[in-house]
Amino acid sequence: ALSLCGVVSVLTACGGSSSNVSPGNVVIPPDGPTDPTDPTDPTDPVEPPPSGGDEVASVIPANLSDCITGSGATAAGKPVYVISVACLPGGTLDPTGLLLGNDFIYRIEGGALRIARN
Repeated sequence: ALSLCGVVSVLTACGGSSSNVSPGNVVIPPDGPTDPTDPTDPTDPVEPPPSGGDEVASVIPANLSDCITGSGATAAGKPVYVISVACLPGGTLDPTGLLLGNDFIYRIEGGALRIARN
């Protein structure tokens, strides 16, 4: 009887009851409407978010200038720069001398970027 009580306690503590919901199911519905809402009309002009604070200029050292390049595109009124993982030795970025400011938007392409420890 004591061992049966222990098994029941373990199953209850681990969620072994048949009344539990499977992981990944929504148990508590989100706040707000349940019907999908129409996103912003794609023909509406895109307003950049309000700027605030200081602008920090990016510094890209010469040894990374071939791997971090301007794409020619803009987003939210800022130039988009591409960080090419394939260009980096072993796909690892050495951040020495690198400062990614808020004057550009950066996009990582070519795989998963790793950062070297200094």
